[in-house]
Formats: sequence, C-alpha cells, structure tokens
Amino acid sequence: VRLDIENSFGSGPGRERNVVAEIKGSEGGEMVLLTAHFDSWDSAQGANDNGAGVATVLEAARVLKALQIRLKHTIRFVFFSGEEQLANGSRAYVEQHKAELDNIRAMINTDSGAQQPLGLQLNGRQDLEAATKELLKPLAPFGADGISLDADFDSDHESFMVAGVPAYELLVKRDDYDVRHHTIVDTFERIHPSLLGMHTAMLAVIGYQFANANERPGRRLSPAEVVELLKKTGLEPLYRLEYPDAKP
Repeated sequence: VRLDIENSFGSGPGRERNVVAEIKGSEGGEMVLLTAHFDSWDSAQGANDNGAGVATVLEAARVLKALQIRLKHTIRFVFFSGEEQLANGSRAYVEQHKAELDNIRAMINTDSGAQQPLGLQLNGRQDLEAATKELLKPLAPFGADGISLDADFDSDHESFMVAGVPAYELLVKRDDYDVRHHTIVDTFERIHPSLLGMHTAMLAVIGYQFANANERPGRRLSPAEVVELLKKTGLEPLYRLEYPDAKP
C-alpha cells in the first residue's frame, strides 16, 4: 500500500473529534465501551502509544461483527482524541454523554501497546473483583485472567473513573513499553504481530463476556464514593489538581 499524504500545521485553537461505532445488542439500553486514544506525541510514530491500541479495538470490532455473534447488550467502540492533553477527548465524551453513564456496564481501555495480555486492572474497585474474575475465566488457558487492583490516572479510563463508571484497563506485561513510548523509538517495526493478535483476541472475548453477562460487574459510584475511592488509592491529590472544579 502506498499513500500520498499532505499535512498542514498551524497554531491557535482547533477542534478535536472522537470516533464512535457500535454493535447493537438485542436487549438495548445497557452497553460496554471498548476504547483507545488515537493521538500521540509528535516525537515518533506513536506505534505502541497508541496505534496498537487503536488497531486492537478496531480489529476486535471487525471480528465480533464478522462472526455475527449475538450480543445481549451493545458494545460501543470509542476512539478518543486528545488523550495526551489530559484526556480531553474522553472528558468531552463523558460530559456530552452524561445521560448514558448509568447505562455503561463497563469501560475497558487499552493504552499499553502490543504486549502480552495478563488480564484487567480494576483501578481500586475491589467491589468489581468477584464478578470480573468470573468473566475472565475463558481466558485462563492463555494466562490472561489476572486481576490487579492498582489504580492510576494515566489514560482515558480516568474520565470514567471519576464519573463513577466501572473503568478498567487492559493489564499487560509491559516489557519495553515504558522506555519506548513518548520517544523517537516508538515505531512500527517494534510492534510484535503475534502479541497484537493476542491483545485483540483478549479484548474481543472481554467485550463479549461483559456484554452477555446476566449481571453487571458492579454499579456506578456516587460522587462521594468516587472521592473515597481516590483517597484510598492515593489519587485524590492528582484528582484535585486535574479537576479543580470537581465537587465534592
């Protein structure tokens, strides 16, 4: 494939856009979000951060659609812009979709490159642990049924986390990701196709499991409960810095 692309650059305000697609569920109402951001730093191609994540979500959507799998609940695939600027795209999505937040069963974000999948990070939500372990059982033969209660504010899941929505991150063996992302060596040739395929398969299975489960993995937290969660995980100071107008 050969492409001839012209870019134009300028300073000043501009408009960012998210890209959204979905596969409708038969029962309507509730949904699962599979997400990745498509922007990157200007120092390199952004292959692992986050081209691999975008490819993973896009391919998971293609696979689920091609297999004509019947879903109870909708899976929405969201590609955010502006993640590298304090999660602008996902913040805007949460603000513009306030009426839908109670209907989100889970938001599952991938922003860690094409790495070996290990399971899901629950971002401090211990109340999600039992249900999530059950939903991940089909991935046990592949070593991708792990659970981590670690919490962080390093990607678009944070926008949903502070809104009380059950927000997950794909848990992976990060290997060389942390030393390559945001650098000039985050390039396409360092993507491992086999790991990218495993990443995609894991995300597709997780999306299916969460969309077809009889019960939600957990409920949406109230604003006061979110603050308690952030205190427990040590993220409250960063929350106050990034969301100075937040209440309580």
